[in-house]
Amino acid sequence: MVIAAGGVLATLIGLLCYLYSFADPLQRLSYDLPFLWRGTIDTPEVVLVYLDDQSAKEFGQPFADKWSRTWHSKLLNRLTEEKARLVLFDIVFDEPSNEPNADTEFADAIKQHGRVVLGAALDVSDQEGIRQERIEAPTKLLRKAAAGWGLLVFRPLDPDYGVRELYLGTPDMPTAPRRAVELLGNRVIDDVSKKPRWVNYYGPSGTFASVSFARAVEPAGVPPNFFKNRIVLIGGRSAVGYRGSRRDEFATPYSRATHEFSPGLEIQATILLNLLHREWLSRIEPWAEIGIIILVGLIAGSLFAVFRPILALTLAILTAAALTAIVCSIVWTQRLWFDWLVPAAVEVPCGLVWSVGSQYLLEARRRKQLRRAFGYYLSPQMADRIANSDFDLSLGGKLVDVTITFTDLENFTTLSENLDPTEVSKILTDYFSQTTQCILENKGTIIKYVGDAVFAAWGAPLEEPAHALRAAETACRLRSLTELEVRGIKLRTRVGIHSGQVLAGNLGSAYRFDYTMTGDAVNLASRLESLNKYLRTQVLLSDAVRVQLGDRFITRRMGEFRVAGRSRSVVIHELYCAREDGNGDWSWIKVFEEGVEQFRQRNFSEASETMERTLQMRAGRDGPAEFYLRQIARLKTSDADGWDGVVELSEK
Repeated sequence: MVIAAGGVLATLIGLLCYLYSFADPLQRLSYDLPFLWRGTIDTPEVVLVYLDDQSAKEFGQPFADKWSRTWHSKLLNRLTEEKARLVLFDIVFDEPSNEPNADTEFADAIKQHGRVVLGAALDVSDQEGIRQERIEAPTKLLRKAAAGWGLLVFRPLDPDYGVRELYLGTPDMPTAPRRAVELLGNRVIDDVSKKPRWVNYYGPSGTFASVSFARAVEPAGVPPNFFKNRIVLIGGRSAVGYRGSRRDEFATPYSRATHEFSPGLEIQATILLNLLHREWLSRIEPWAEIGIIILVGLIAGSLFAVFRPILALTLAILTAAALTAIVCSIVWTQRLWFDWLVPAAVEVPCGLVWSVGSQYLLEARRRKQLRRAFGYYLSPQMADRIANSDFDLSLGGKLVDVTITFTDLENFTTLSENLDPTEVSKILTDYFSQTTQCILENKGTIIKYVGDAVFAAWGAPLEEPAHALRAAETACRLRSLTELEVRGIKLRTRVGIHSGQVLAGNLGSAYRFDYTMTGDAVNLASRLESLNKYLRTQVLLSDAVRVQLGDRFITRRMGEFRVAGRSRSVVIHELYCAREDGNGDWSWIKVFEEGVEQFRQRNFSEASETMERTLQMRAGRDGPAEFYLRQIARLKTSDADGWDGVVELSEK
């Protein structure tokens, strides 16, 4: 049922795209793309002569107005001498010249050549809602002299100003290219107007050989017999437009790649050659297009759903590629085209999406059942990990490198003795909500809540290469965010951070799943959090964390400590904030660290003076400096000969 639904859906979407105009851009792209992937075709029998700005400057002619027809006569005389096969003017001579002799001379030159086609414009106006069209034909004198004349019109013009459909005028008034082909003896286009034809472009702008008007007229401008037996089209190519020449530019399929429009003269030449050699494109019959759309839609929507997503994606790519190759071959060799992107770019992706989507929904249903079973006991990350079925649910764990964080509320235990249980619950709920959000937003995992403490980790069960950096960033946020005030007493968050190897996994029992971590690294992180109350600090981290942070954060070295329950000492640092956020004077940190080094070397008098100086720089309030002053006073009154420079803490 699911498979059949995919085929029907893909087919319906394809038919909608084919039948309704909202997908017309896709149809135009279907026409354009095969041209972009085909090489340029030579067109040696045609040459274009442009009335360009440089020629206007050389001849002293206006840039944006009609030229003296004397120059057109000179050009025609040369084309007659060199026996040009046919001449087509993409210029409208609909008004007499200001030089009567020039008109007569031009008419004689036209008649002498014998195969000159003139152009006519179509003036479209809208008067009181009535569309009117008026033909602006060449003057009577020139019409009689010419072998023929026709419309210089492209219809229809697409929204992107592109010329794709081949317009041949009406039986009573053909276009100029059609008239030119008839003069050349090609009579195979009598029924062309009854069935649409499409322009078969030979290449991007510049494909046709072209010369400027000035070079064409000058005896040495082009090689001798340059125009012999060639079809010559004459038209404007001026930056400001040549009045009467209908100078304008249009989009072609190649405009998608080059972002350049082609002069109308090039498109007239393309149409002329299409008609002359019967090389226009035809569109396949509607019933055939609909049949292809139905066939591909049913196959794409049904077949892909049978395979797994990766294989379905591979088949979809191969199907689209095969369709593209077949279409290009048909366009290039048979000159047939159709709206092939509907099956290739709409139905195939729809079938793929249906395949992946249906399998995803089935898989999501299974995962939801797992998530529902474990969601009451685990964090969202853990529930998702289990639901993804790549997590080992069996008892035991594996060794991983992580960064552990413990947090708790300073003075909360004492304060809670005097609070109603409801108030305690409200405070803990607010605190856990802020702390949890901060940890999870920074890619951490909540392992568990213990009283007013939060046990969190980075690096497991979800791998995080920058686990120390993430933990430090979170601690900085917690330092500023989680400060609660209860009955006038501020409750600050205290944080301990350590990086190391732990055993992580299901360390519960056969009756209850419990993802947690254990090991010396966990114990040390907990001890660091507790150490805050002795040093009156807020965030402490081990040297193992500090070396991974580089210089991204402002820290101060607190010295070497041996905490309760550990035989080995550890270097501890206090974390303040990210260096980019550290505004103010931090020079007192260096002074304090000098005092710590003096203390370690048992220079107690100097260390005491340095710590006093730190207190002065800190406005008389600095917990670690006061801690060291107490340690110095104790050591001065006891035997320090066997002391190794490590601060001993016997309490947790």
